Amino acid sequence: MDFITKLVWGQYTPESIKAFENAGLAENIWIMERKPVKKNPLKYFFSYKLWHILFERRLKLVKGSIPNHTTWNLRKQFDGFLRQQQYDYIIISYAYWADLIRDNPNIGKAVTIIDTHDLLASQHQNDKGFDKGQALGDELRRLALFDQVWAISTEETYFFGQFLREKVRHIPMMMDAPPVVQTEGDKEFDLVYVATDNPHNLISAAWFFKEVYPLLSTELKICVIGPITKHVPEGLKNVTCISFVDDLNEYYLKSKISLCPMLTGTGVKVKVVEAMSHGLPVVCTERGLDGLPDKANNGCLATNDPREFAGHIHHLLNNKPLFAQMSAQSLASFHRHFSREEGYKKLDSAMGIDK
Repeated sequence: MDFITKLVWGQYTPESIKAFENAGLAENIWIMERKPVKKNPLKYFFSYKLWHILFERRLKLVKGSIPNHTTWNLRKQFDGFLRQQQYDYIIISYAYWADLIRDNPNIGKAVTIIDTHDLLASQHQNDKGFDKGQALGDELRRLALFDQVWAISTEETYFFGQFLREKVRHIPMMMDAPPVVQTEGDKEFDLVYVATDNPHNLISAAWFFKEVYPLLSTELKICVIGPITKHVPEGLKNVTCISFVDDLNEYYLKSKISLCPMLTGTGVKVKVVEAMSHGLPVVCTERGLDGLPDKANNGCLATNDPREFAGHIHHLLNNKPLFAQMSAQSLASFHRHFSREEGYKKLDSAMGIDK
């Protein structure tokens, strides 16, 4: 298996590339550059810019659509890799790069797969000049270039399947079950909230701390983990902020309930699945249920109402039978849908591998 990526997409350094190689996750790791270094303006124009303009004209980019990150230089490098090695499968993550395979004779007999991760038209709907009709049409056009379309959530599987039919496969996220899950007894934290500081999480955290937090008992101990800690209001004595941890498992084990106050976004909320793998009940908004095959009896209590959100937290902490029931449902839902074993079954089916 070979791994190909763009240099700035993962902020790769010589050290991180070497660590990737030593991990044995791929036989070859190739890092592409979006465009060549601009040392000589004249040479840059004739060796890259002119060809890129012609390439974009051939692609007929759709105005108002989602971004297209495929440049002439990336396509040239990608084609070079394909000429060196013939593959059985080519998997591309995100439709931003779909035109790498468009009308590409170097693909040979490889099965082409797009791993969608999200409905990108929804992700970009607040972009300047965005046109939802153009964006949805162009996204579906890009996905249709592939032999298979992998969708991480049940909602996106349904949506894409209405237009692309048998090409669409539901391939959920998967992870190993932790060696230790939810146990009874005293915990260091009542609530744990894990989040990055992307735009969706910024909106969600602001809502939680403005609308829900004032309704919670000041006796509750809350742990917030990740880059979102930079945006937690100062002076909250019962809130512990940790910007980075080596092992999240440790903090899930120290906590009773996981929070997911997401108000926007698509796909599956990773923090919800992580909590489920530990048997933690989850208090979330309706967006927190996105992508879950089980919409009920899944260990989640969902509401967009701040008072109900706070009420769910207090109810879980004060009602041991309810807490035990939700904890059991959470763990069972994880093993039903998101364990590595269940994920591999779906991957084997999609790739035609008989066990």
